[in-house]
Amino acid sequence: MKKIIVSGIALLLPFWANAGECDKTAALEAQSMLREFAKSHIEGDHLAVYWVYKIERESDAKRLKMVRAFSDMDACLSGGAREIMFYRKDKLMGVASPGSGVRLVR
Repeated sequence: MKKIIVSGIALLLPFWANAGECDKTAALEAQSMLREFAKSHIEGDHLAVYWVYKIERESDAKRLKMVRAFSDMDACLSGGAREIMFYRKDKLMGVASPGSGVRLVR
């Protein structure tokens, strides 16, 4: 079931309809789906996202898509990109940064 939902999140992309605008309805739908997979809160100067879903079992491409989906959704709903650190079992596994983009960490 979770595999189907993970694939469904990708269908909600992209959130951006035009340059500078985003589809807040699609972003809210993605936020609702992502709540099952990740918990987030502010830690110091960045947003920390802790995956509760076993994301490490996914391919690099799928993990990057999930990180990008979360960061795009967050940027859409918050009005702009911000520093986000993604963790699984307290280990840093991804970073989204307004300055350097979205990447996985090994």
